[in-house]
Parts: sequence; C-alpha cells; structure tokens
Amino acid sequence: MGAGDKMQTHSRIPSRKSEANRVKPTTEQRGTLENESQLKERIKDCDWSELESTYIQMMEQHEKAEGELRDQITKLLQVFTAWSQTTVAHDETRALKRFRTQMNHVQNSEESLEKKRNHYIDVVKAFESALALLNDRVRP
Repeated sequence: MGAGDKMQTHSRIPSRKSEANRVKPTTEQRGTLENESQLKERIKDCDWSELESTYIQMMEQHEKAEGELRDQITKLLQVFTAWSQTTVAHDETRALKRFRTQMNHVQNSEESLEKKRNHYIDVVKAFESALALLNDRVRP
C-alpha cells in the first residue's frame, strides 16, 4: 500500500465531521424530491398550447363564477337596501304618531290649565263681589 492507497482508503471512509454535517432528508423532503423529479419529467412531455388553452378555459370559468357571485351580491344588497328603507319609513311613521300624541297631550294640558285659570279668576271675582256687597251692607 502506497501513499496514494492510503488516501483513497481514507477518502472512502467518511469522517465523523462530514457525517455530522450531512443532514438526512426527512420523509417529507424525500417525497418532495420525488415529486420534483416526477414534475420535471411531466414538464418535458407537456403540450404548452394545451396548457395555455386549459388555463384560458379555467380563467373564463372563474370569471363567470365571479360574475354570478357579483350578481347575487347585487341582488342581496338590493334586498337589504329595501329592508333598511322600510325600517326607516316605519320608524319615521312611529315617530310622527308619537309626536302627534305628545302635541295633543300638551294642547289638552294647556286647555285644561286655561280652564282652571279662568275658573279661579271667576271664583276670585265672585269673592270680590261678595266682599263688596258685605262691605256695602256694613256701611250704613
């Protein structure tokens, strides 16, 4: 065994340092590597014009689906708008009725107070007249 033989033997035996630096691929990484190699093979055999037409068809399908969703959302928004306007109109009607009721109550209260005031004025006038009559009788 010459010096060259020792080098070859030594190079065949992995050192502990190189083993520590090597990372064994995990099952997931091995699967990914296999998938990549399969993908590379499939890409070589790929018909690019067919891929382009498939892509265009799928994009048209997605565009159509988006349009349908947009139409549905528009219809739902119209329903929601109508519902919210109905609610507002109903609330406005109730508020108007409540305002009218309050106005009637205030007017009735004011009329009642005015009647009481006039009654008390009449009572005071009657007492004043009675006192005036009594005073006239008392003065002979």
